[in-house]
Amino acid sequence: MRRVIDAIMYVVTHGCKWRGLPKDFPPWRTVYGYFSDLQSRGRWRRIHYALYEMVRDEAGRSPDTTLLIIDSQSVKTGKCAEAPTKGYDGGKRVKGRKRHVLVDSMGLLVDVAVTPANVHDTKGAVKVLKKYQKRVKQPRVRKVIGDKGYRGEMLKGFVRKAFKAVVAIGQNHTSTANGFVPDEKRWLVERGFAWLGDYWRLSIDRERLMAHSCAMVRLAFIRLMLRRLVSV
Repeated sequence: MRRVIDAIMYVVTHGCKWRGLPKDFPPWRTVYGYFSDLQSRGRWRRIHYALYEMVRDEAGRSPDTTLLIIDSQSVKTGKCAEAPTKGYDGGKRVKGRKRHVLVDSMGLLVDVAVTPANVHDTKGAVKVLKKYQKRVKQPRVRKVIGDKGYRGEMLKGFVRKAFKAVVAIGQNHTSTANGFVPDEKRWLVERGFAWLGDYWRLSIDRERLMAHSCAMVRLAFIRLMLRRLVSV
């Protein structure tokens, strides 16, 4: 099983096709079968959540964050992506899918949702926040930070009702005479997207199913959290 997991992480890191796995790994059909099965049974999600709590515990933090930062990333899709799962993001001029990502004050992935790229940021935000709400029985969230794309009563109303929290809308990043000025905490989620950029599999969305796209994002952060725990 260890070699299967190593092979899955190899795909995430190097971006090769499943069929292109080196011969010293188990057969690609076996590796892909495990990846798909573990995703469908929610195992990647549970591993992600368990490691998330471990990293926060090592840092002396409560398992449940009081601050969430949200952002989205539109990425092109590969040829195998199913047509109904793709859309066109007119603002970013990208045809593909959109990753809606929640991170905490440590920059750790809290949860992720994937939609067609034409889905508005606020709708995607509600989708990923519902996933978080379902996981945490007594959420401690007090503030959700987002950029101008999250303005409007839809998100504010949901956050107020679900978490009794507020939505703080930041300004766009600006450059001044003193240099680059990052907005309140939003740099944490953008750093998360930069981390994802280190994984070739995630440079575009190469998955046929959106559920597999979510799993790939989780796997990238699982690897990051494991490395952080090992270095402690």
